[in-house]
Amino acid sequence: MLNKFSVKGRMYLIIVAILALFVVMVFFAVQNGYKVRDLGVRKTGEVMLADQKAKLQVATHSMALTIGHAIEKIDDKGKKIEAVRTLVDDIRFESDSSGYYFVYEGTVNVALPPKKESQGKDLSETKDKNGVYLVRDLREKAQAGGGFVEYIWPKPGAADTPKLSYAEMIPGTQMWVGTGVYLDNIASYQASMEKDINAQVTANLITMLLIAGAIFAGIITLCLFIVFGLVGALKVMIGNFRDIAEGEGDLT
Repeated sequence: MLNKFSVKGRMYLIIVAILALFVVMVFFAVQNGYKVRDLGVRKTGEVMLADQKAKLQVATHSMALTIGHAIEKIDDKGKKIEAVRTLVDDIRFESDSSGYYFVYEGTVNVALPPKKESQGKDLSETKDKNGVYLVRDLREKAQAGGGFVEYIWPKPGAADTPKLSYAEMIPGTQMWVGTGVYLDNIASYQASMEKDINAQVTANLITMLLIAGAIFAGIITLCLFIVFGLVGALKVMIGNFRDIAEGEGDLT
């Protein structure tokens, strides 16, 4: 098939092949760049979630031990409840103070600092918009030795937000304590990280394209130089052969 092409045509085919290779390389470089971005964002989210879980577990376990020790010698139930509320009422964490501890006996609330009107009430029917009965589920996790429950819950000053909570039993009592964090901070950090990675990936791709483009431009220039050189030399050679054939060439 290549015999149908002149030498010049064949060299042009090589140049076209080089350009096609360049386009393919650029395509895969861009695809891989964004795959790396997505992987980095996802892994960061997973690490942050694992960190939040570890923090919740340690904080809840520490508070369970603290409460258990503080009320172990109190016999009056009312005084126990008062002591529990005193311990957790003023504790807040997270940068927006959205973190707090809550205490239940079964599904009856004992302490709920941001919503004290619910204290003393059975909140077993409390559920989120997805139908998750969060108090029941947290009680079950606590009775099973401690565990996590994820649900949707109104965040002060914001809309309904995914929340992760951990609960475990208070030693020596029928009560359990829990705490949780809103997960929007992870989503916000992921969005910020994705923006930063996008900028870095774009900068790296531009640099790579400039370098690769310069290399390929050099190769193409060299190919064109060779093409025109060969074509010129062939024309001279063909002219000489023609002169010889016509008897005008110098054979010495």
